[in-house]
Amino acid sequence: MMLRNLSLAAIGTLLLASSGHAESGTSIGAGNPYPVGDYTCQDGTNLAVRLFGEHASVSVNGAPAVDLPAMGTEGTTYSNGRWTLTIVQGQLSWGVGRAAPSPCTGG
Repeated sequence: MMLRNLSLAAIGTLLLASSGHAESGTSIGAGNPYPVGDYTCQDGTNLAVRLFGEHASVSVNGAPAVDLPAMGTEGTTYSNGRWTLTIVQGQLSWGVGRAAPSPCTGG
């Protein structure tokens, strides 16, 4: 009887230890191939950006997201003519109309 109780306790301990390890090793965005990145731009704009390759989905200051198609072959500029999202060497910037783009930080 005592051996059975020890075995059950050992199994329970192993299960708890293995489930805790799996959670701590989980990365942000795991299971989601298109995670959302949150950015704050120098002009005060807050962006929630999801990159899909051929387009980017961008929410500006909590508004519903808009899709911006990729411009060119490299896919680092997304624009619908009114709004432009540019990524150069990992640095994101946000432009409205013909105004100079505002650098953004976050991710």
